[in-house]
Amino acid sequence: MRFGPARAFALGARGFASRPPAVLSIQSHVCYGAAGNSAAVFPMRRLGVEVWPVNTVQFSNHTQYAEGWEGLPTPTEQIGLLAKGIERIGALGRCSAILSGYLGTEEQGGAVLDVVRRVKAANPAAIYCCDPVMGHPAKGCVVPEGVQRHHAEASAASADVLCPNVLELGVMTGSEPDTPQAVVRAARALLGAGSARLVLVKHLAHAGLSPDDSFEMLLVGHEEAWHIATPLLPFGRPPVGVGDLTSALFLVGLLQVDCTLPTAPAAGGVYHSSPHAMLPPPGPVPLFGLLQGRSPKAALEHTAGAYFEVMRATSEAEEYELQLVAESSRDWPRLVEIGRDWPRDRRRTSRHA
Repeated sequence: MRFGPARAFALGARGFASRPPAVLSIQSHVCYGAAGNSAAVFPMRRLGVEVWPVNTVQFSNHTQYAEGWEGLPTPTEQIGLLAKGIERIGALGRCSAILSGYLGTEEQGGAVLDVVRRVKAANPAAIYCCDPVMGHPAKGCVVPEGVQRHHAEASAASADVLCPNVLELGVMTGSEPDTPQAVVRAARALLGAGSARLVLVKHLAHAGLSPDDSFEMLLVGHEEAWHIATPLLPFGRPPVGVGDLTSALFLVGLLQVDCTLPTAPAAGGVYHSSPHAMLPPPGPVPLFGLLQGRSPKAALEHTAGAYFEVMRATSEAEEYELQLVAESSRDWPRLVEIGRDWPRDRRRTSRHA
């Protein structure tokens, strides 16, 4: 499969190329390296999505360097002011999705949700994709006090798409999922408790089928779940920003044609991968809330393919920081192929009820 920027734009009624999807990306920024917006903005733009970055912090480098870092959080009120300025010039209605990640303070969480409400008022079809970054103190990744609680309560209730790793999923559900089946149950608990239609568990780690030699992701909807694995590659120090990259790639996969996230279908109805409204089902097929455009399964495959190629470039360069620019010098549209050199038994997604 090949998906590139040229294929991301549908033709309008008069034959002119329509505008690309636009994402308001609210997360951290580092001057050096790739984390937060520094890991997400370039790949999204390279794959044909317009990105409007809003930085929650500006740090010299990510927080897992032993030498430390410098920088400060963005003042909370500035997040809302930037969105207000975009609205004032009449552009906010063009926003297809909001992507949020690392928060510099607990108060910023409320500001992000205010922006989400403002965007959805301007464009009711816009979706909110939340990467609930909660930190990992053992690895040196820290978040301010109160951020975990914000995500477990407010983000879980407000997002259309949630992208936690397995540890964050556990915090959000008050559980400790340690198998794929337990992960599916926990993800569906989130789906049942809030407005989310999809949960992408972007790193299964110990809860995966083969955690010692595979990087595994699990995409969960109300009716189906899809698992995908890519080979783990050797690193002296595992790079940071992988979750930020993965969430951004997944959102791009969902936005390739049209980012409308429908409301729950009526009884007996099902959303099809189509740029049109809900169609009658051909039969009792157990599909779950497909986005108009690319299906969630295809978006997951897109994510895995691009993730693997970036990780391969980083591993081959023996670098600590993700090698986004080095990989882009090859051909970013090619990145979304499903790992052309993977072992045969790792090339397919598998379905879980």
